Amino acid sequence: MKGRNHSLAILLCCCLSGIIPLAHAAPKTGEITGLITAPDGSGLPGARISVRQMVDDRIFGVIAGGRGVYRLPDLPPGRYQVRVELDGFEPSATEEVTLWEGESRTVDFRLAIATIREIITVVGTAPRDSVQATEVRESSARDVGEAAAHVNGITKLRKGGIANDVVIRGLQSRDLNVLIDGERIYGACPNHMDPAVFHVDFAEVDRIEIAKGPFDVRNQGSLGGLVNIITRKPEQGFHATANLSSGSYDFLNPSATIQYANGRFSALGGYSYRISHPFVDGSGKSFTQYGNYLQSAQDSDAFAIGTAWGKFSVSPRSNHLMQISYSRQQADRVLYPYLMMDAIYDDADRVNFGYQIENPFGRVESLTFQGYYTQVKHWMTDEFRTSSLNTPRGYSMGTYATTSAAGGKVEAGLKDLTFGLEVFNRYWSASTQMAGMAYKPQASIPDVGTISVGAYVEYKKSLRDNLRLEMGGRVDRTDSSADPTLANTNLYFAYNSTRSTSAVDAFPSGSARLIYQMPVGLEFSAGIGSIVRIPDAVERYFALRRAGSDWVGNPDLEPSRNTGFDGSITLRQRGLFVTSDFFWNQVGNYIALTGVPKVNPIPGIMNSKARSYQNIDASIYGTEIQLVYSFTSRLFLSSAMAYVRGTQGPDPARNIFSTNIAEMPPINSRTDLRYDTGRYWAEIEGVFAGPQDNLDTDLQETPTPGYGIANLRAGFNFRRFAVAAGVHNIFDRFYYENLSYQRDPYRSGTRVYEPGRNLFINVSYRF
Repeated sequence: MKGRNHSLAILLCCCLSGIIPLAHAAPKTGEITGLITAPDGSGLPGARISVRQMVDDRIFGVIAGGRGVYRLPDLPPGRYQVRVELDGFEPSATEEVTLWEGESRTVDFRLAIATIREIITVVGTAPRDSVQATEVRESSARDVGEAAAHVNGITKLRKGGIANDVVIRGLQSRDLNVLIDGERIYGACPNHMDPAVFHVDFAEVDRIEIAKGPFDVRNQGSLGGLVNIITRKPEQGFHATANLSSGSYDFLNPSATIQYANGRFSALGGYSYRISHPFVDGSGKSFTQYGNYLQSAQDSDAFAIGTAWGKFSVSPRSNHLMQISYSRQQADRVLYPYLMMDAIYDDADRVNFGYQIENPFGRVESLTFQGYYTQVKHWMTDEFRTSSLNTPRGYSMGTYATTSAAGGKVEAGLKDLTFGLEVFNRYWSASTQMAGMAYKPQASIPDVGTISVGAYVEYKKSLRDNLRLEMGGRVDRTDSSADPTLANTNLYFAYNSTRSTSAVDAFPSGSARLIYQMPVGLEFSAGIGSIVRIPDAVERYFALRRAGSDWVGNPDLEPSRNTGFDGSITLRQRGLFVTSDFFWNQVGNYIALTGVPKVNPIPGIMNSKARSYQNIDASIYGTEIQLVYSFTSRLFLSSAMAYVRGTQGPDPARNIFSTNIAEMPPINSRTDLRYDTGRYWAEIEGVFAGPQDNLDTDLQETPTPGYGIANLRAGFNFRRFAVAAGVHNIFDRFYYENLSYQRDPYRSGTRVYEPGRNLFINVSYRF
């Protein structure tokens, strides 16, 4: 027995001695990680990465997570080829990547935009974020403003069921530039009822670029940043796409796009229709139960919007490209409980023309010409409100407003330098009628024209392999004038002691940024910029007599100048991406909404006070932190936090006592966990905001409570189908955001609560 046990022990030892060396001999696995970015450096989540083992053609696949981070662990040692694909971008691949035992290799990609010879409008140097069309289709957002609010540091101003305005680091749309394929479009409403981002449909959009801070020198007026909306481009061959989005509150959005392209010719056309009833908040009330809506209007449509668009390009010669595009949007019956009136209609047209020549002469690599014309016509009344009862025309107040912009650029690109000339002319007019004044028309915006001419230069150079310099400057001259026969100069004089109806402004702007990369996965970036924007027609020349308190512009306003600093540190280590930004903006001659007393008696002007605008010195500063971690090749954690603070210098002589700027967003954060195989995905998200109690007491702001909500989304892709569905605000929280009630002159004082539990589904088919 002992001999048998002894034999078994010897056999077991032999087996173990054989197994243990084999375990030590088994090769350690490695991993490939990296970052997928667009040409401007913004991350591209959703990119498809395939890693092919070159010995046996075995393929490993993964989807990029937040900020374009990807990670492929547990790869056997060997030789690989890495390939990246994303709709709208050119595929890219490495020649060969050798992975050793236990090694972690970083393989980054900067994807070029896929074009059938497309003219691309690039914005200037700035910290960047982006929103891809695929991200939009995975959300319950109804418009660009709502979709952009998912970006860290971006908030929205909600006025109703649609037409959300974009706010970047506390600076609102008047301090931002919004471009659609490089063309300027503006809202016509004096109260930003129809912001510029409202005038483009999701089905048109390929991606949304967001540049933060005073760094864009290619476009006049980017005081606080820029939103650059890039529309879809034709792909090679013949394709068609059909989308259907539906959700709570009877929301329905069918759209379709058809396109064709070959080597020298391309064409694209599409149509979209969006309609919805008013949403219901977390208390179970429709937003039309606020804002003094008539009973007959409470169950009506909240909006009905149709948009059609087309794009055509041709290459008359091998190095020449000509493009023309047109878009028409018709919006009917858009309800805005935030304001005292609603849009009866809001129609917008956009025409864009471009011509580009590659290598035209000498050292010039490209020469681009662009021309555009946009216009918006807008009619709003209070006919759906109780204030319209027993009035002769069925409404007690109404405003017809129209605006247009005609302009263009000439730009020459060299190896490291870009030179350009920008010219545009904006026209803005509004006429207001009120029953209390026998519907006598008031030229609230008295046919104001603004002509701007500017020249710019931008320089980008790699000083060393790990050090890059980006800098630029521009000089502008603007002439703005109101029609003196329409302008109510009595109001200007009564409250601001001036009768001026014109102004000329000339000013320089510039920015510079250094980016330093260290081999240990650290990147440092620091930039300084000084950008100017001129007061708009409302701020300078608006004039409206009304009961209790007038509203009047200030023709003597000076242009605002934002001199800002932005610094960031980015760390990347084996599937971990952390970036932290700090910014400080010193805004000289910031244009603040204030109350002013009447200082000069004028016959017929009976009120003793008005809302107007004054220049003050302001500081806006804060921080943004974002983290993305890839637990595995399929499981990602993303978390982001943003904080902004705005202060101003009190001036008791001008009745400015508050040290806080109005409508600054509170600290907020967003965290989500996503599982994505490329075929199917699921994501849970938490959104939190702290209370806002830094208030402008001069404007009688009141505190906004903090809140927290949870969202859930899931979807799958099968051959030519893509389906996304989810629920926003799972627990049906009752809350509102702080940017909700302050603007003049047509504010209702109603805080617009956010939607309650909101289900949605988006289905698309492509061939």
